[in-house]
Amino acid sequence: MAAATDAGAALPVAARLATPPLRALLAALGLVLLAVAAFVAWQHASVPAPYRYQAAQAHGHEPVRRVQVVAADGDQVIAEAEVATDASGPLLLDWHAKVDEPLLHLVVPADETRVLAAVVARHRGPATPVLGWWDTSRQLAHWGGGEMYFDRHLGVPLFVPKAWAGRREKISQVEQAFWGGAAAPQQRAAFETFARALVSPEDEGVKLLRSLVPGRKALLVLHLRDVIALGEMFPAKLGVSFQDFADPGDVHRSVRGVQGWLREGSHAAYSVTKLPGNLLRAVALRDEASADTLIARLLPFIGNRQDDVRGLTLVYRTGGYSVFELAPADPGP
Repeated sequence: MAAATDAGAALPVAARLATPPLRALLAALGLVLLAVAAFVAWQHASVPAPYRYQAAQAHGHEPVRRVQVVAADGDQVIAEAEVATDASGPLLLDWHAKVDEPLLHLVVPADETRVLAAVVARHRGPATPVLGWWDTSRQLAHWGGGEMYFDRHLGVPLFVPKAWAGRREKISQVEQAFWGGAAAPQQRAAFETFARALVSPEDEGVKLLRSLVPGRKALLVLHLRDVIALGEMFPAKLGVSFQDFADPGDVHRSVRGVQGWLREGSHAAYSVTKLPGNLLRAVALRDEASADTLIARLLPFIGNRQDDVRGLTLVYRTGGYSVFELAPADPGP
C-alpha cells in the first residue's frame, strides 16, 4: 500500500504561502501601488509649465514682433525675444534673458548674422549647400543668404535651469506650441549627424560632414556660440565653460579679467568674442579631448593645435563666425 502524503507539501512554496488572508493582503497592496502610481502620474501631468509666451506691445506694423517670456507664478518678464515669420513658422532673431544666461535659448547676436548673410550671398555658388546650426541657418536665409541645408526650427538644445528640471516635458510642449518644430524626421536625423561631426575627432568629423553632402563642395558656418550648444547636447564629449565680462575698452584690463577667471578652473584652450552692450564672452574647453574635437580645431581657440584640418579651408571670419569650404574629397598630397 502506498504511503500517505501531505497534499500541501506537494504544492510549490509560493502556492502554499498564498493562503486566503495573504492573497487578500497582496491584492490590497497591489491596489495601493496602482493608486500611488496613478497619483504620481496625475501630479506630473497637472504640474503647470514654469512660463508662457505673450506678445509685447506692438509698434505699428513692423515685420518683426517683440515677444515676452513671463513666469507662470507671476508677471515677471524673464526673457524677451524678437520674432519674425517665414514659410516654416516663427523665426527667432534675437533673445535677451532677464535672468542668468543661458535660459532656454542662446542665440548669436543678430547684427553678426545679418553681416554674414550678405557675405554668404555674394560668395556662394547657386547650388552650394550651406551647413550651419539650425537657428543660424534660418537667420541667414531670412537676411538674404539664400537657401540653407537646415531650414526648420529644431529646438535643440534647450537650456533648462536646474530649478525646472522636473518640468522639462511641459517646457518642450510650450516650446513646440509656440515655435512649431514639426520638422521632417530626415532633417532632425541629418542635424544629429551634423552635431556629432562637430564633437568628433577631426578626420571622423569631416567624413560625417561629407556624408550629408556626398560628392559636393559645401560651406560650413560655425560660431563660438555653437561650442556652448554642443556642450549642452554632448557633455561627455565636449566640456565647456563660459563667462561674460564687462568690456571696459582697455585691452589689458579685459585680458586680466579673463585670465583671472581661467585660473579658477582647469582648461585646455579658450576663446573670447564681443557681445552687444559692451560685453565680452570667454569660452573655455576643460580638457584636451574637448580641444581635439573638430569644432575646437576649426574655431580660434588659444592653446589648442593651430595646424589646418584636412578637407576644410577657412574662407571668411567675422565676429564670432568662421566660414569654411568643405572639399568634396580629400585633396591630394
